[in-house]
Amino acid sequence: MYIVDGHCDTLLALQEKKETLKENSLQISLNRIKKTSSDYLQFYAVFVSPSIKGLEAINQYKNMVSILQNECEKNNIPRILTKSDLNFKGHGALLSVEGLYFLDEKQITLDDLYKDGVRCLSMTWNGSNSYAGGVLGKLSHGLTKKGANLVKKAEKLGIILDVSHLDDRSFYDLSEISSNPFVATHSNARAICENSRNLTDDMLVTLKKHGGLAGINMYGRFLKEQGDTSVVDVIRHIEHICTVASVDTVGFGTDFDGIPREHSAIDSPIALIAVLEQLAILNYTQEQIDKIAGGNYLRVLTRVLK
Repeated sequence: MYIVDGHCDTLLALQEKKETLKENSLQISLNRIKKTSSDYLQFYAVFVSPSIKGLEAINQYKNMVSILQNECEKNNIPRILTKSDLNFKGHGALLSVEGLYFLDEKQITLDDLYKDGVRCLSMTWNGSNSYAGGVLGKLSHGLTKKGANLVKKAEKLGIILDVSHLDDRSFYDLSEISSNPFVATHSNARAICENSRNLTDDMLVTLKKHGGLAGINMYGRFLKEQGDTSVVDVIRHIEHICTVASVDTVGFGTDFDGIPREHSAIDSPIALIAVLEQLAILNYTQEQIDKIAGGNYLRVLTRVLK
């Protein structure tokens, strides 16, 4: 069985704490991933705060790319760059980008990101930019012409589009022009937890129509509006998405190391096994469990990567 986690902020945490990926104080480490006893693909996000500008922002991006490259070389982790790389064993790494505020056609381009190994990207974080509306942005201009051009180029290169941080208007704008499956790597069901970072039922159906998926986010504030959260709350969102869309439309997007640890419904990759075990208790078939664990992501990757 393959487990795929579509989003973590471990690279930024490693940069800030100056720790190593093999063993650290974070939620994600190679040793914790190994304890899942599964082949495990992790999307490692590069996040540069929109408040950081110019060359400083570009240098932060490049530094996190170097951190992943060095850790992969040191620990013999295969990088997922093409669909042929999906036959890996053990731990695989895929580089993603969360927010394109640092992208500058004079300094760094989408082609440069692709050469660095970026295979999944979100145009925005919470704030709007010149590409699209962010989920907490004050502007509601939707997908701009510049953003639409970027979508087309990303699809041509073989980069997956991530809609987790787009506002609703930009989500639908992208869905109208996209020819590839797209994903919400770390978003939950808005019908279960009313939060703008979550997806409405209609959005979930739209993801299904495009062959995409939503990766369940373990942040308590996206799982339940009040109170502590646990595996039970994770299951509620999985079951809702399976009912409203399909079992083909859900995966994991933990947001590990990007959320306050005390507000995380589960603590580490090891706990994903408990989620899968609970699905088995609820009479999900092994085929369905395999899809949720990682098969749905692998299907999308096979379709989009070159």
